[in-house]
Amino acid sequence: MTDLQKFFSDVERIKKRERAEHSSYDSTRVVESVVELFISNNRDMTSLASSFADYWQKTYIDTSSQREEEPTRENIDRLAAMQSLLDGETFATEILNAKDWRELSSLVNFEAEDIPMDMLEKIMMIFVDKQAL
Repeated sequence: MTDLQKFFSDVERIKKRERAEHSSYDSTRVVESVVELFISNNRDMTSLASSFADYWQKTYIDTSSQREEEPTRENIDRLAAMQSLLDGETFATEILNAKDWRELSSLVNFEAEDIPMDMLEKIMMIFVDKQAL
């Protein structure tokens, strides 16, 4: 199982546990748990992961027309794409649009001094490939 597959599996487990443990599905609680998972998966870059998660939540979750069903598969795919970027990979990043790439690039630039140099180089190369700089 790849790291990304594990991420998807963990998110589904969070959603399943929410449904099993509570009488009604609380999307806010689920989103908070998913954000915690995302940040914990990126312990070497917690500040950047927090910034990415905040962007994801404000841009896609808080503005969702399906708020009570969040995180939807599409929005999980977006966060997984951000996870892939933080892993220095481009797998499954097609879901990110030009605005996402620009915003994520801006967040990386802001946090650059706290990112391990090897990871920063990989991430920046991806931004160059995606013309996000």
